[in-house]
Amino acid sequence: MGEKDITEKTLEDYNDVFADIMNVLLFDGKQLVNESELSNTRTKSQLKINGTIHEQERDNVKIWQHNRIRIAMIGFENQSTVDKYEPARVLSYDGSSYKEQLVEIDNCRRKKKDVPPLVPVVTLVIHFGKDNWLNRSLYNCISIPDCLKNYVSDYKINLINIKDLSRDQIDQFKSDFHIIADYFYKINRGQEYVPDNKQMDHPDAVLKLMTALTGDNRFEETSRILSAAGKENLTMCETLDIIEARGEARGEARGIQIFIEDKLEDNIPDIKIIEKLRDKYGMTESMARSRIQECREAMKSK
Repeated sequence: MGEKDITEKTLEDYNDVFADIMNVLLFDGKQLVNESELSNTRTKSQLKINGTIHEQERDNVKIWQHNRIRIAMIGFENQSTVDKYEPARVLSYDGSSYKEQLVEIDNCRRKKKDVPPLVPVVTLVIHFGKDNWLNRSLYNCISIPDCLKNYVSDYKINLINIKDLSRDQIDQFKSDFHIIADYFYKINRGQEYVPDNKQMDHPDAVLKLMTALTGDNRFEETSRILSAAGKENLTMCETLDIIEARGEARGEARGIQIFIEDKLEDNIPDIKIIEKLRDKYGMTESMARSRIQECREAMKSK
């Protein structure tokens, strides 16, 4: 997903967000995972195919441990569109995570150190889109001859459709991921999106993710403006107010441009245009003359 991958990783890589997603999506809202129990591990792995090394990278993966005892490796894969071959991709990711553990076990054996236990690998595929996802297992991806069906192991993905979560599940999220989940839950159900007034802990990551998933650059633009201004304690409600205000300002600017261009095309004298701009938009004479000149130059360059 390119840019989306990067921004999704940025938000989910925060331990408070990662733990929150685990607690809601894996444990029905029970607070079983503490952010302090999570640690980063490698997201990249390499495969040798036809003598060539190929690198694959997971979206997010962390080690969950309690009292220094490893419990599991947990991975998230984010999707905004349906991928028919996702079960095969997840199988590859999970296999690499098991291989990584086996390499560590073999190294400990050679060095005669304590051998760590092999822990389970769990991957959640988080789907933000509105389309129905039908292919949830390896059997759905491949054509298996009848003579081989008893010998091909199936592999099912843990698919989470954000749009299909219940309202109670959405409200169980305590981190900034609640903002993302709430948005897609409402939008994909055709509901009006009205954000709550909760302050964002990671506003820059949230707004960049919103841009990546919606294609609306105004979220990221607003993030840059607020960051430059040193704005803190930001809410999504305030963000949308800023976006709306900037949208109205841009709309008015575009309206003024069209107004002036129409008058220039009709060969209306500048003095008459200035009078109209003063009466209609409250411009001073110098401001009006400047805008007229800008429009005249823009028309020449078209």
